[in-house]
Amino acid sequence: MKKISLFLVALGLSTALSAQSDMMLYNFNAIPQVHHTNPAYPQQTKWYIGLPAVSGFSTHYHNSGFALIDIFEAGTDINQNLADLSASLDGSSQLNLNNRVELLGIGFKAGRGFVTLGATQTVDFKMDLPYQLFQIMFSGNGSITNLDLNTFDLETINRTDFYLGYQHKFLNEKLTLGVKGKYVFAQQHAYIERMNLSLKNDGNYNIRAVSDILVRTSGPSAFESFEDQEILDIALPNNTGLVFDFGVHYKINDRFDVSASFLDFGSITYTSFNRDYVSEGEFDFEGVEIDLSQDDFSNVGDATLDSLEKAFNFREEDGNTYSRDLMNRAFVSFNYNLSPKHSFGALFHTRIWNGEMFNDYGINYVGRWGRFFQFTAGYSMINGTMHNIGAGFDMKMGPLQLYLMTDNVMAADYASVQTTNLRVGLNICFYGSRSKNAEEQEQKVEEAQSAEESASILYKF
Repeated sequence: MKKISLFLVALGLSTALSAQSDMMLYNFNAIPQVHHTNPAYPQQTKWYIGLPAVSGFSTHYHNSGFALIDIFEAGTDINQNLADLSASLDGSSQLNLNNRVELLGIGFKAGRGFVTLGATQTVDFKMDLPYQLFQIMFSGNGSITNLDLNTFDLETINRTDFYLGYQHKFLNEKLTLGVKGKYVFAQQHAYIERMNLSLKNDGNYNIRAVSDILVRTSGPSAFESFEDQEILDIALPNNTGLVFDFGVHYKINDRFDVSASFLDFGSITYTSFNRDYVSEGEFDFEGVEIDLSQDDFSNVGDATLDSLEKAFNFREEDGNTYSRDLMNRAFVSFNYNLSPKHSFGALFHTRIWNGEMFNDYGINYVGRWGRFFQFTAGYSMINGTMHNIGAGFDMKMGPLQLYLMTDNVMAADYASVQTTNLRVGLNICFYGSRSKNAEEQEQKVEEAQSAEESASILYKF
């Protein structure tokens, strides 16, 4: 019980952890990893090899409820800050975190198609900020009258995806369709299946708690020793599932193209190291005691753990096999190509979790400034958080490709940031020999487009 309580409390209080928006990546097909956002997005390379463990690393942090400075601002009382924070949060406040490492990536052109295969390691965490629980922990019993906590959701997963993807061009290469199949091994998983908790004041200054809570977990706990476990049982457990990504890209003409993708359709069945944590019944609630006024965090975990364990009376049970869908994601994009070297796009992204949609909106620019350097920049509104200015580039040094991008370059001010991510990696890429008249053809297209615009202006006059 102590393991799961400490795990949930640590996640609930942490702001130093790092869901995934990929707003800058989606339209930036300068790098092969664009197929992670749309398996149909046309590739620029003939073939590529992602260097193991360094071809792609990404981390994403999003907190729609507060920033670090709201708690730790110099010259203020941290306990009062936490009390004010708990009063300002609501049911839409959420914390999303994601880390992904590309273990291996390979792609190559096959006729009118393109094949991708490889493996990724992903840690994903999603949580509704428990503003009512914060009120319990930081406001004291005196402020609690009647409280129902039944909309709080939390889920975390650590998984390895082995994938195989294919895209194919149709209609004179105007239409591209893509699909990717992923066989998933989930090393660890935890989620709240049931959260029914009410606190009632009986009128005599006594708080009665009525709970019906079920937390399901699978995989060795992060607080357990791995000494007695076989490495393969930990790395490739019997928690498996088949998941699919689908994509489409359509070039309307030389000026406009549209695309869409639907990601992570499928479920995982969990059978390894399953444990359930249950709290049910009616009991007196004496509150949760935490004092951070001295900036001493050494005993916060133990104090919080003891208080929650006493308050909610959890018990640990052997868990049964269960299945759980992955969080679905979808992108829709519309692009305007000013010329073969410059394009502008509008992008919509949504994540669907437990029946709720969390939406992102963005605009972006992609500049193909040369064969050896491409650049992207944009603005995004991510799940209600504003002021996300993103940028990224890829640089080719012979066969080696270096890329770096972020959805929010303002994250350098980490104390006030609510959304940020970083994506960086190295690939070995081969683009094929460039035809002698390729640049001449591009120039002709630009001249034709310019002439068309000039003719249109003259016609108006």
